[in-house]
Amino acid sequence: MSQPTDIQDVCIIGSGPAGLQAAYYFAKKGLSFTILERSDKISAFLRNFPRHRTFISINKVHTGLNNPETRLRHDWNSLLNDEGVLFKDWSRKYFPSADDFISYAETFAKPLADHIICNSDVQRIEKSDTGFLITCADGATHRAANVIVATGVSQAWDPGIKGFELAANYTEFKTDPALYENKRVLILGKGNSAFETADSLVEHAASIHVMSPNPIKFAWQTHFVGNLRAVNNNFLDTYQLKSQNAVIDAKALEITKDGDVYTVRAAMTAAEGHEIVLTYDHVIACTGFQFDNSIFAPDIQPALRHFDKFPVMTGEWESENVKGLFFAGTIMQSCDYKKTMSGFIHGFRHNVKSLADLIVARVRGTDYPTSHTPLTATALGDSIIHRISTASGIFLQPGFMADLVFLDGDEAGKTYHDVPVSWAQNAPFTTGRFLQITLEYGDFGADALHVKRQNNVFGKEPDAFIHPVIRLIHDGQVVDEMHMADHLDADWRPRETRDGDQGTVLQMTFADAGGTVDPADVARRQLDAFLARVGIAKGQQQAAAE
Repeated sequence: MSQPTDIQDVCIIGSGPAGLQAAYYFAKKGLSFTILERSDKISAFLRNFPRHRTFISINKVHTGLNNPETRLRHDWNSLLNDEGVLFKDWSRKYFPSADDFISYAETFAKPLADHIICNSDVQRIEKSDTGFLITCADGATHRAANVIVATGVSQAWDPGIKGFELAANYTEFKTDPALYENKRVLILGKGNSAFETADSLVEHAASIHVMSPNPIKFAWQTHFVGNLRAVNNNFLDTYQLKSQNAVIDAKALEITKDGDVYTVRAAMTAAEGHEIVLTYDHVIACTGFQFDNSIFAPDIQPALRHFDKFPVMTGEWESENVKGLFFAGTIMQSCDYKKTMSGFIHGFRHNVKSLADLIVARVRGTDYPTSHTPLTATALGDSIIHRISTASGIFLQPGFMADLVFLDGDEAGKTYHDVPVSWAQNAPFTTGRFLQITLEYGDFGADALHVKRQNNVFGKEPDAFIHPVIRLIHDGQVVDEMHMADHLDADWRPRETRDGDQGTVLQMTFADAGGTVDPADVARRQLDAFLARVGIAKGQQQAAAE
């Protein structure tokens, strides 16, 4: 067995997009680190998934935007970097191929090659006097002061159905559609993997049923991209237009098999007390994945939550019971499960940047990176409007990531960008008064595609579509807040300060403004009024608190 000779600042387990994103920032900051990859190539998971090889993360190349930061709002696949290594140079497709992403990731990883050790199958992580000891299957060991687990959710999730092992699992079922010609197929699950699979079989199978206990949730209704996406829901037409397929709200209770024929007994959730017994030629389980915590020594094994799929973690993505053990990538969604976008590249890339900054600050005993904003109504207002109109982190992680601006004492004007709200609420520095700036959705009601509205500058309910929310926090408590008006272009700047001729909205009616006005003027009026309430009026400097 080889013995470790150096103690790294960080050991990253997994070389998928999250591991590479963290490594990129550690390399820039000069931390010592190693990436351990189980496979012989990076990003092993994405070499196999999704099974039908089409991403549902958008790749909008033609945005009319020039600002690289703002373009990231519509580029859900690029990792954050200063060198312009962007996914659009690998694919122009709106829904790109997973294979193109692998090529992109390989290029992104080249400058990090000296830090990546492939064929390193981590078998055990345990605490040591100097941090952590990591042991691999080949006997190699590594020591690090901190560990980031970026292995994703690598195990198929078992929903507890009797006979579940008889079903073919999404992780390994045969995707050749010819095998399902004129066959009866049951797909367990109602997520994107289930409907991706169903859609691939529509032209071949005699009958396809998609089953789970809960009704379908649509991404366009919930604004959570992990719910069913329109690109995968063509199957629903074949159900509602009577073409031998169906969506069944039922809990599968038992699967049995006699020769090549399956029998499935299920309890109908839409008809209490009713059961149904069905027969199929194939049963495919698309019930999702879960985190594998078997690599941890018993005394540091993280607790799990959300149906035991994800580890419990703090607002800094650190294990609640093991200091120095962090999580990155899709498992970060443990903190905002099915609410925002931490389970996906376009969300967790921003989380990982923040995590890297937090770890660098801890390793070096320095502060989290900040900038300074002058506390005048003009300067602060300009800064806020620029950020809500251009920043990608707070846009793609609505209500989860925020900008902070401190108002009092020696800290007055100190500004944090793209920090998790949950961290800001509990960080020891968050005393006194500060502004928290987020972008958030309102209440769309029953139909997200038909929302009645009455536009007013002041005194209205929060708009349904994504809009800026400014909160005044004092000693950890929200003491004032303002929901600004939403904007069809999600750009609250005056047109003359935008990227070229970007955007479509010139004027809108606001009832209390007496007619149609420029939404940029409305945004400024709302913001100036709020800043005046917190003591930052036009033409005067905010006085530091005694």
